[in-house]
Amino acid sequence: MIPEHDSPTRLHVPGHHNRGPVTRRALLAGGLGAAVVGGLAACSDDAPTTVRPRKLESGVADDELPSDTRPQIPGGPPLVTGSFVSAKMRGRDTRWAVARPNGVTGPLPVVVVLHALNTNEKSIFSSKLEMQNVVQRYVRAGGTPFALAAADVGRNYFHPRSDGTDGAAMIVDEFLPMLSSNADLNLSTERIGLFGWSMGGYGALRLGALLGSPRIAAIAVSSPALWADPRNFPPRAFDSLADYQANSLFGQQPAFAKIPLMISIGSSDQFFTYTRQWAAGLHPPAAFGTSSGGHTNRYWRSVLPDQVEFLGRNLAR
Repeated sequence: MIPEHDSPTRLHVPGHHNRGPVTRRALLAGGLGAAVVGGLAACSDDAPTTVRPRKLESGVADDELPSDTRPQIPGGPPLVTGSFVSAKMRGRDTRWAVARPNGVTGPLPVVVVLHALNTNEKSIFSSKLEMQNVVQRYVRAGGTPFALAAADVGRNYFHPRSDGTDGAAMIVDEFLPMLSSNADLNLSTERIGLFGWSMGGYGALRLGALLGSPRIAAIAVSSPALWADPRNFPPRAFDSLADYQANSLFGQQPAFAKIPLMISIGSSDQFFTYTRQWAAGLHPPAAFGTSSGGHTNRYWRSVLPDQVEFLGRNLAR
C-alpha cells in the first residue's frame, strides 16, 4: 500500500522572498515556472466567445464531497456559533462559527475559513479535520495565536450567481463586519488570513484577489477547485461561459504578487493538473506542496499543521 504522505522535509522555494520555509513533503519537480502541464488552455477575458461549454466529462475533476450536514465536533477550543439574515444570500438565515484557542485573552487576528461543497460552517471544526485543535497545538508550541471563523454559503461557490446570491460579498460585506463589531468575540479584521479547501480553496483565492494586500496577510488552500478549460466546467460552479470568464482565476495571478500563498494538493487529486497550471503563473511563486494523496479528508488533515504554521507566521508580521 502506498502511504498517504511521506516524511516531512523543510525546503525553501527559490525566489520566494518573505514567505518563509515550505514545510510540505516535496515541491513539484522543475519548479512552478516550468511549462504548463497537459496543454490545457487558461482562459481570460479575451477567450473566444464562440466556445460553448460541454457536458462535464467523466473522470475529470470533481468537487462533490459526501454531505456533511451534522458534523461531530470533538473536544478542544469551544465553538461560538450564531446566525444573521444575509441580504447577499437573498435573506437567508446564515450560520457562522468561531473558535479561539484556549488560554488566550485579548483581541486576536482571524483566519476566515471557506468551506468545501456539501460541507458547512462547522465542517472545518469536525472530527474529520479539527483545525481548531491544530491551531491549539500550534499556540501551545509558541506560535502566534489566531482565531478561526467560518460562515455557511451552501453551494454558492463564492461568487455572484444567477439566483441572486453571492457568498463572497456575504463574507466581505456582512460576515467580516459582524466579526469586527462583536465585542464578545474580540477579533481584529483589519488584516486577515484566508483558508479554504476544494470549493472553499477556490473561494479563498477569489477573495484574496478581490481584497488584495495588505488586507490579506496570507492565504493557505488545499486542493482548490479550479477549472482551466472554458468548455469543461460544472453548472454548480459557474452558470454560463460568461460567468466562467468573469470569475475564473486564470489570468488573475498578478493579484497575488504581494500576498504570501501556500497551495497544498495531493499528487492524485483530480485538480492537480489545473492547480499546477494556475500556480505556474504566480510571480513570485507560491509555496506549493504535494505528496501522495487525493481529494480526501485524510490528505487535508495531513497538511493542516504546515498550513496553520504558515498562516500564523504571516499574521504575526
